[in-house]
Amino acid sequence: MAGQVRQRFPRVVRLILIGWLMGAGIGALVAAAALAMEGSPLGHLVASSSEPWIPTLLLFGGMMTTFAGLSAGTAIMLTVGRGDDGGR
Repeated sequence: MAGQVRQRFPRVVRLILIGWLMGAGIGALVAAAALAMEGSPLGHLVASSSEPWIPTLLLFGGMMTTFAGLSAGTAIMLTVGRGDDGGR
């Protein structure tokens, strides 16, 4: 097995994955900031819930999905015209 060449993802797949992971990280930071803000009633609502893991999961999942899609889409849109064909 040591002689096998390690297969890499195609460039476009790596671009999408990196953009998605960066966006998910930003989304998690935004959700954490929204919960931690002093003036925001969101943290109090989550803390006073009977099962606080449910709204926390929904908040983080929604933010991470939104920012991940935004980041990956932006990365794809910014590559237009940079291909081997010289653009349009």
